[in-house]
Amino acid sequence: MAGSQGVGALCENPNDVFLDVSKLLLTYADNILRNPKEEKYRSIRIGNPTFSTKLLPVRGAVECLFEMGFEEAETHLVFPQTASVPQLRRIRETVAAERDRRLGAGHTPPCPQSSALGSAPPLPAPAPPPPQGRPARLAPLCAPGEQRDLLQNPAV
Repeated sequence: MAGSQGVGALCENPNDVFLDVSKLLLTYADNILRNPKEEKYRSIRIGNPTFSTKLLPVRGAVECLFEMGFEEAETHLVFPQTASVPQLRRIRETVAAERDRRLGAGHTPPCPQSSALGSAPPLPAPAPPPPQGRPARLAPLCAPGEQRDLLQNPAV
């Protein structure tokens, strides 16, 4: 899971939360991979109750979508035609592997990436300046920590 901050953050959630959210993330990714030309699978309405209640409040969930290649549009998250399908597949496989591991283990150990880092939490990177012209519509919908993460890391 090296290089995926979103998956690392997602792994910090309790097991039941991780399993629920990972199932939704895998569904979004699988729909695109199975139907790459279908626009309806390449768009997630931000106001959708499933998105706003099950994904948005969960640490790492929206970051995973951005890492997959989704971009913020006016009322939706969109997986553009120009987005990297191999990147989508990499994040999907990382989430799926952790989900399979947790389902097989039956408990909530940290992700392999987390345990490899040791017991000390990593120091936060300095916040980059806010990007010019990037919409921040998700920010008011986020929990305070998630909003801070979205504003500090425009790549998310």
